[in-house]
Amino acid sequence: MAVAQPDSTLVEHKTIWNTTQAEAWKNPALYGKAFTLPYSELALSLDYDKQTTAFVLQQGTGHTLYNIEANTFLRMSDNAAVWGKASYMNGVARNIRFSSVADYELLEPYILADTDGGKTKRERYVFEGGYATQLDKWLIGAEMLFRAEHEYRTYDPRMRAIVTDLTLRAGAAYQTSAYNWGAAAQLNIYKQTESVKFMREVGALTEYQMTGLGTIYARFSGEVNNLYFKGGGLQLLLNAQPRAQQGLFGNLSLGSHHYERVAASLNSLPLTKLYRDELHLQAGWKQQKNTDMAFFLDAKLTKRAGNENIVGSSLSNNYSILATLTMYKNAITDINFNALYGRNGHTDWHVQLKGGYLKNNEKYMEPKREIDYSQLYTQLNGQYICQLGKQTTLTCQLQGGFFKNLDSKMNIPVVNTEPSLLSMLNHNYKYLKADNYSADAAIRVDYHIRNTHYATFAAVSGGAIGCSEDGKDSHLAVTLGMTF
Repeated sequence: MAVAQPDSTLVEHKTIWNTTQAEAWKNPALYGKAFTLPYSELALSLDYDKQTTAFVLQQGTGHTLYNIEANTFLRMSDNAAVWGKASYMNGVARNIRFSSVADYELLEPYILADTDGGKTKRERYVFEGGYATQLDKWLIGAEMLFRAEHEYRTYDPRMRAIVTDLTLRAGAAYQTSAYNWGAAAQLNIYKQTESVKFMREVGALTEYQMTGLGTIYARFSGEVNNLYFKGGGLQLLLNAQPRAQQGLFGNLSLGSHHYERVAASLNSLPLTKLYRDELHLQAGWKQQKNTDMAFFLDAKLTKRAGNENIVGSSLSNNYSILATLTMYKNAITDINFNALYGRNGHTDWHVQLKGGYLKNNEKYMEPKREIDYSQLYTQLNGQYICQLGKQTTLTCQLQGGFFKNLDSKMNIPVVNTEPSLLSMLNHNYKYLKADNYSADAAIRVDYHIRNTHYATFAAVSGGAIGCSEDGKDSHLAVTLGMTF
């Protein structure tokens, strides 16, 4: 007896083959052609992560997050599609130190920080929506992404951060006989208000105005605990995607963003400004038939630079900016090669192998400081989708990875660094330069309700990260939901 085909809608929307399309789909005009079948999903999930010791002190030792999410992709006609997403997340991040802001990875090193930190409560709302249509040989699309986030602590030091993050995209693509040639523009507007308060007057901590690699803006540390960050930027995306089932493809992204730190309590005095420029190139060849194959290069170059304002004396609470110096520089190179192979039929399975090189160099100009490390890494990802009986679809996924340190160095002037900040740098550097490995597994079961378009599903995933230093991370996620 022949084995039934796996559910075609689930395969189309969930297969890891879509990793070859993800960059092109950032152009909403091309995303409008992503799927032929409609798909909607409502899910409730629990995400738990625990580290025996924080790999990065500013990111804590883990989290417990609850999330409810609804997303949909609908075809209005052969030429038009709409999609959307709404989600709410609530939970806690544990044992965060040396960071009193939200979005640490985005804003560092120009953050507010103290030595104690603690458990931080988190709340997030996300809304997304888009529309795309085809006019003769032109594909046109637009979408909006909005995030509102609230992070706070209910005991000293009582940090409170409120984030609003808006992204707008508009794109177009022109169809020739062989290719879709696409271009899109993205605008981001970002703001975060940030404050730290102490209910006890005795023994209050110093809140440091961090400026990079253990340096601080001493003049405004300890007293200026009310800030806001404002910024955003522009991004240009270019795409070349084959219309046939095989061919060469390429995606290029160029972006420039900036984030300014402003002392709200000092008549909105700008203290620092962080610039981030990015280039992301993906290029290769793919074939999508009964046998899927893809070979592609993925390269991302990121340059970050930080300016510090030299501020004069106060006159009626107004400060003059005497000079602006570029004191912080960071260059990140991440280049990897990917090979993907899979089969479609009575079962759907794919295997993806990735190998790459990562280099991260951070510098502070005066007094001179530097942290530099480079790594080789590899990752293997496999997915298997099959039909169990007439109403049940099983999806299994395995993933493993390994990072090997090639070279690393840290040069920090001990006499010019606060002891607590020097301890923080030594701790984070210890794990940045460590070899580490990861292993993850996931299983999902979809049960299709007879004679309807509805299905229920349950998914469990988990894994671990270990490293050559004394530290481990374990994580588990459980999801229940329905599709329609």
